[in-house]
Amino acid sequence: MVITEWIDVGEVSAERDPNLQKYFYDAGVSKSLVANPKQYLLLGRKGAGKTAVFLHLVAKPQSVFRPTDTVVGLSLQSYHWRAHSLLGNEQRSGGFQHRDSWRFVLSIEAIKAAVGAALRDRTEVPEKIAHAARLLEKLFAKPIPSWTELLGSKLFSLAKAKLPALGATDDGLSVEGGELSFEQLKDNPTLKNQLNRNIENLTNWFEACLETLPERVRIFLVFDRLDEAWVPDFISESKSIISGLLHASEHVLQKFGGQVRPLVFLRDDIFSTLDINDRNKLREDCSESLRWSQDAIERLALERINFYAQVARQRPLSSLQDVFFEKEMRSRTTPVKHIYNRTMGRPRDMVAFLGRTFRTARDEGLLSPDGNKILTRAVYAAEPGYSEYLFEELSDEWRNQNPKFHDYLRTLENLRYAAITTAELEEALSAKRLTEDRADFRNVVRFLFENSIIGITVGESKQWRYRCFYPNQAFVDTDVIKVHPGLIKRLGLTEGASEKAGRAGVDTTAEG
Repeated sequence: MVITEWIDVGEVSAERDPNLQKYFYDAGVSKSLVANPKQYLLLGRKGAGKTAVFLHLVAKPQSVFRPTDTVVGLSLQSYHWRAHSLLGNEQRSGGFQHRDSWRFVLSIEAIKAAVGAALRDRTEVPEKIAHAARLLEKLFAKPIPSWTELLGSKLFSLAKAKLPALGATDDGLSVEGGELSFEQLKDNPTLKNQLNRNIENLTNWFEACLETLPERVRIFLVFDRLDEAWVPDFISESKSIISGLLHASEHVLQKFGGQVRPLVFLRDDIFSTLDINDRNKLREDCSESLRWSQDAIERLALERINFYAQVARQRPLSSLQDVFFEKEMRSRTTPVKHIYNRTMGRPRDMVAFLGRTFRTARDEGLLSPDGNKILTRAVYAAEPGYSEYLFEELSDEWRNQNPKFHDYLRTLENLRYAAITTAELEEALSAKRLTEDRADFRNVVRFLFENSIIGITVGESKQWRYRCFYPNQAFVDTDVIKVHPGLIKRLGLTEGASEKAGRAGVDTTAEG
């Protein structure tokens, strides 16, 4: 059987990959995150694999969780963001205006999970938690609605609810007939205030009930897809709502000592824009970063390929390099290194490039004489399509946050060469009125560097440093910059240096 009849690397999108759990690999970040009771935040760039980790944790792997743990996946893909925006306390700021509405969501999900855990383990539901569940069923009708269902008419009905004394009995509950719409509630301050008062009273009581959880029970509430509402006309509201979730998560984590444990998966670039106090301290103390070394990404790809080898009853590969016939590319790097250098240090990029390479080799018959290896011509042929993919990934990440993003890349495109002087870039940006002065220009160059669109050299070294490969490298002023190798084909750039960059003695052949 020739290699292209069986070789595969799976899907780029974790949620569309039916085999993800069979070859999942995250270099240990899942176990590390769950094992540290102080952490509730997983940060990573778009494409770093957060959704893959989310799906892995929701599957409750035995290597990560205890048998008595309960894991609830809460994806915001179909979340009613604008409804949640109604629940803010406008007298607060810094994300705290949405903290209490998120506490309400977390407490309801924790109560449902606690009841479910007791049924699963055939143990008695604690009395106060059972009481809270009965009240929820009476408020919203059986079964207790999911949190996404709550953000609609079911939640809005609380604006007309008359709550009983939240003690030993739930008698006395009254909800007036007729449903309320989003628009009705939005335009009625009296009903909105009543809704928020009821939510606050219920939340305080639910949290008191949850304090009776048995010590052996841990509940993990895992949030993903927090970038779903990151669109131009809603970014400000999204920042406030997401900040509220982080404040609520910290509150719940501290209140229950880790027994009720939110885990929030969030893009690095979104986290950096949030208006919350002590953001750097939160990053250091309460978060895990999903970063990848070259070895880890190669192992991830090899795990996937060897899964398909086993399915096809082929001998597993001992190295990713075993896929390719030639040992070196024209750049004198190995095929695997050539591919990795065109990623941004993210698993999704490696999967996308390898997948295109395998399909190209199959479609064009680019195989070794025995059919057991792939020619490097397939890598070169797949590269333009991959470069288009990488451009679109960056576009998805930044076009809503930075309106000038595409103008920056068009400016690089018009300069024609991969390596240029900063003076050339400054002149081009100024001519297009994208920068006004030197400080403005440095901010643009720093933005391009921090997102690995350009690389720099440091000191006497001729090694190009891109932030994705050198995450601890701070931005420094330099005379020459180089566009990331993965973008060169999409931008139609010449691989070498401009005349001015060439006179500066830049080495355009060094890759990484």
